[in-house]
Amino acid sequence: MTDSQVIIIGFGPSGMACAIQLTRMGLRPLVIEKSNPGGMLVNANLVENYPGFPGGIKGDKLVRLFKKQASTFNINLVGDEITDVIHNGRRFELKGKKVAYESEILVLATGTIPVVPAECPAQLIRKGLIHTDISLLRKTTGKTIGIIGAGDAAFDYAVSMAENGNTVHIFNRSERVRALGLLQDKAEAMSGIKYFEHYRAMEMTEAPDGRLRAVFGHYEQSRSFLMDYLIFATGRIPALKYVNHEFMNKMKILEQQKQLYLIGDVRNGNVRQVSVAVGDGVRAAMEIAQHESHQQD
Repeated sequence: MTDSQVIIIGFGPSGMACAIQLTRMGLRPLVIEKSNPGGMLVNANLVENYPGFPGGIKGDKLVRLFKKQASTFNINLVGDEITDVIHNGRRFELKGKKVAYESEILVLATGTIPVVPAECPAQLIRKGLIHTDISLLRKTTGKTIGIIGAGDAAFDYAVSMAENGNTVHIFNRSERVRALGLLQDKAEAMSGIKYFEHYRAMEMTEAPDGRLRAVFGHYEQSRSFLMDYLIFATGRIPALKYVNHEFMNKMKILEQQKQLYLIGDVRNGNVRQVSVAVGDGVRAAMEIAQHESHQQD
């Protein structure tokens, strides 16, 4: 059993900011991250609204800077995946795949998980033909890549993939585009990106040559596309799969009691911005430190 006064689950921008600020204020949180630090920020083509970077900065570069800054504070970071969380009336008990943990205060900075239609073939995901972001495709060049979606993520992924010399098809099931006009303009200006409106995915299979064949309905007709990869950018939901129903019912009360904090994308719904996440992390850390100080008075 690993015990800590404060545990942070997740080491994306909000988790990093919270851990750094807590350390600055004299607390030593334990941070648990199941994969690579940085969260979804590593996929961002260009972050243009984070202060201090005129002209913008690539998401993966900003993540490297965050990690470099965090390393100067000697953050206590462990690699593990939390599978269950309970509150025993006094403390949090966390079950990890490696070990168990306990803490007085818990910060959830776990971000989001993708929404993938139930009809999406699981075997094509396992074979690497279907993805939900571009984290595994960042070095891909000279391929044909389909992207289903019409929000910021879909257009941002398209720009990144086209910059690498890939041919990109964006499929929108309606005519409504939710992406920023700036992203739409970037995509429209790139010859490697083609946009298809009113194209609804109907069938996905593996072609004889190992690529993916996708059939889309277009009004009363259907059209088949052969591509190397297909990316679903069809929305994301809070990453709380490790939270059972009993704990979910306690969350509001635990937040009011200043024992539980939800920060960053796991809380903010469609307001998924790195600047918001960082602010969340710093604010939570300051509230934790102030609350602990009052408890000791």
